[in-house]
Amino acid sequence: MIKILTEEEKSNISSQHDEIDRNLLNFLIRRIKIEKRKLGGNWGDIEPLEVTEYTFEGYPSYGFTSYDSKKTMENKIIRMLFENDIIKDVYDMDERDPKRIKIVKTIRNFLNFILKDKK
Repeated sequence: MIKILTEEEKSNISSQHDEIDRNLLNFLIRRIKIEKRKLGGNWGDIEPLEVTEYTFEGYPSYGFTSYDSKKTMENKIIRMLFENDIIKDVYDMDERDPKRIKIVKTIRNFLNFILKDKK
């Protein structure tokens, strides 16, 4: 069954979409640790592979690298926040739930902020 949204619901969702959770964003920004590493050595003309590692202070097992997809990064952050009781499980929420939208939007803004150098 497909539900068609009314104009009021659409405007309500889009207005909530602009908001982000400042506390959650600050939590992530304060804990992120970015480290660049070079893998391999200089063998002739071959340059070593540069990898950027992103880890969280106090949560070392939830890191990711610059070679992970954005969706994978987003899922790892959501899992870290859920497993450490910082947020509720967003996958149990309705897709149009304002709390879920706010959490996902915040995480995406955070990823855009830390990946701005990545091309």
